[in-house]
Amino acid sequence: MINVHDLAQLLDRHGYYVDDDDGEVAISLNDTENVDNLLIILTAVGALHVKYKPEESQLGFFLPNWKCYDSMEAYCEQFPNDPACKTYDT
Repeated sequence: MINVHDLAQLLDRHGYYVDDDDGEVAISLNDTENVDNLLIILTAVGALHVKYKPEESQLGFFLPNWKCYDSMEAYCEQFPNDPACKTYDT
């Protein structure tokens, strides 16, 4: 499975908004209410988590174990057992 750092980068390149502070993923910065099939599929396979956002009375999609890392090396230092880190050349 893809690691959270690479997934965030790919989602960003595909036009999704990834909040650096909490790892929330949305269709865009201005559209955090709508949902598309990709977000649902990524959640169904465990690549994203769903959390209730009480301040907005809705569910949100979040990257698991999120922290905005400066590099893949920094991510792998925190999560060395992540399968992607075992194959990533650091």
